[in-house]
Amino acid sequence: MPLSKEELVRYSRQLIIPGLGPEGQEKIKAAKVAVVGAGGLGSLVLGYLAGAGVGEIGIFDFGAVELSNLHRQLIYSTGDLGRNKTELAKNFLLELNPGVKVNVREGLLTAANAAEALAGYDFIADCTDNFAARAAVNKACFGLKKAYVHGAVYQLEGQLAVFSPHDGPCLGCLVPEALRLQEAACSEEGVLGPTAGAVASMQALEILKLILGMETLKGRFAMLDFKLMNFVVADLKKRADCPVCGTGAGDAAAFIDSVSAEFITPEELKARLDSGAQPLILDLRHDWEHELCHIAGDTLLDPEKLSELAAGLDTGKEIILYCKNQGKSTAAFRRLKDLDFTNVRVLKGGMDAWADKIDKGTIRY
Repeated sequence: MPLSKEELVRYSRQLIIPGLGPEGQEKIKAAKVAVVGAGGLGSLVLGYLAGAGVGEIGIFDFGAVELSNLHRQLIYSTGDLGRNKTELAKNFLLELNPGVKVNVREGLLTAANAAEALAGYDFIADCTDNFAARAAVNKACFGLKKAYVHGAVYQLEGQLAVFSPHDGPCLGCLVPEALRLQEAACSEEGVLGPTAGAVASMQALEILKLILGMETLKGRFAMLDFKLMNFVVADLKKRADCPVCGTGAGDAAAFIDSVSAEFITPEELKARLDSGAQPLILDLRHDWEHELCHIAGDTLLDPEKLSELAAGLDTGKEIILYCKNQGKSTAAFRRLKDLDFTNVRVLKGGMDAWADKIDKGTIRY
């Protein structure tokens, strides 16, 4: 369908780009893009795609806006605290561009449901913040034969890649053993807001280039150091033994699920404490986080000093590890297991889950 006069005006600044024109804009209008995650990366990717006129956009996320989101998730405001991101993002996009069709799906994408959820879209932007979700998206895109754009941020660093799992290197080729990936969520290691903005802009650009048939980062991996303004782009090779797209494809489930630990739920820990048990509870967060909120009777510990502490403990000592979510504590769990500790568990969901399930007066951050 030809562009209307309103569309010609709305998109005029990109229509005049050599090689794009009305024909390119019609490709953008016909495209269907899924954005998995509506947080630091996804919220901004969504805005750029809607602004550019992508015809149909899917928003995939779960949970509500929190105060600590607002320094980087700029489509939300203070008045949105406690409201679901998916509906807020949809309303923002329709206000920005009423000509865009917006779908929302509230809930976690997993290895079991990702393929079904993403099947109706041409391209996918992976804006998730944990490895299990990334692996699930990668596996789904392999089965669906769809290209997707991977983005990640950490403090003042970013990563960007375009994966086409069915005919090129995929996430499994880059990280064949998930346990090797020391991924840290920004909720635990931090991110400066503009870092997310820079990577999100690049992600949205790669999606638009895919739609338009331009050259992209497909088969390459960009490592972005914004602190030193040092950007490195490395070629990726398809691995014959990749657990997802190679001869090791039968190991794909293990690839998705291999980032694991032995967990204790908040309810189980509360019951242990109420029974008079005295496990060593280690808070692996920063001191200012500990001051905001903590579990009574715990010990604040810099993760770098974990081995030093462990040297003075019996390897059978009951140890409970926790952080804001469970990223730092899962990494610490592996370190203690390597040191032959036998009675170590991670607080499932970390301080956030403790606040939700046990101490509802705890400050959320």
